[in-house]
Amino acid sequence: MKNEWFVIEVAVEGALVEVVSALLAEKGSQGTVIEERQLDTFVVPDDELIANAIYELKGYFTDEFSPEMLVAELTAAAAEIPILSSLNLDFRHGQPVQTENWKQNFSTIQIGQRLLIRPSWEERPLWQGLAVIEIDPGMAFGTGTHGTTRLCLEIIEEFLREPNPPATMLDVGTGSGILALGAAALGCEQVLATDIDEGACQVAHENIIKNSLQERITVTDQRLETLAGDYDLIVANILAEENVRLKREFFDRLAPGGRLVLSGILKEKEVFVKEHFADLKLSHLVTRYADEWVCMVFQRQE
Repeated sequence: MKNEWFVIEVAVEGALVEVVSALLAEKGSQGTVIEERQLDTFVVPDDELIANAIYELKGYFTDEFSPEMLVAELTAAAAEIPILSSLNLDFRHGQPVQTENWKQNFSTIQIGQRLLIRPSWEERPLWQGLAVIEIDPGMAFGTGTHGTTRLCLEIIEEFLREPNPPATMLDVGTGSGILALGAAALGCEQVLATDIDEGACQVAHENIIKNSLQERITVTDQRLETLAGDYDLIVANILAEENVRLKREFFDRLAPGGRLVLSGILKEKEVFVKEHFADLKLSHLVTRYADEWVCMVFQRQE
């Protein structure tokens, strides 16, 4: 991890904090903090944000990025998101921050009944019967408690507690590898983690080695349409539009009876996604929510 980060700051209403946090993460933020309380870190804030109150949101980036370019990219990207487009958000370059100051904001968390996620500077818990993975905030999105990530992990953990759990999983848009790591640690025999971003693939590969899960997880930057195989479980924590664009590729790689988990979807896009998947031979099992985010689960008909 870098010793010095710089900050991109923006004032935003409480109701939109999750959305803007996801935008910062998409552009490479290693984490976000709001008024001394963390967001998308290992510890969930212990009180609710006031929907119409204004909060100062800070996204942290390494010096590999250009602050000026990031401000321009974030401003342009926000203008393309319907819920943000009319707000003219003022992204600003803040002061550098030393890495050591971050450690107080990250701690071990539990997902479901059997999965623990911890940063490297905390001692490994000794609780028996629990799967533990180690992951630090880094360049690729995914530390475990952002709404979309946590929803996916909770569903994966539930599936892998079943009497006949999925033996194979395809993780589309793996980022840090957090979903693949969780699945493999919980017992999924073979996981293919894909991402078109070579940098994300490298981060995922490093996290896999750190957790000694390379025999169960393979990482690739191949595009989904070039991949072969049938999977018992496919998880895609990507944008709603990308989920829709790739729907045929998902279906063609899903084993009969296999389940498809779609996340990275804002509530305003829920109907849009569901309607576009209606023409496939899929049964809708459940939809779950976390703040502004939606996670939808389908099953391929036998």
